[in-house]
Amino acid sequence: MCDYTQVEFACGHLRYTVKAWCTKYQETHKRCPANVIAIEYRLDEKCGL
Repeated sequence: MCDYTQVEFACGHLRYTVKAWCTKYQETHKRCPANVIAIEYRLDEKCGL
């Protein structure tokens, strides 16, 4: 599984940003299930900006 950070915005939307690609992705370029290892709150930002 690849490691992701969950980012929460003021509008309530969530985005997931990759922290580290797993070996499987690096070899095949096919995404595997996300492994959320951190949550980041950007409550002063809207997701569209």
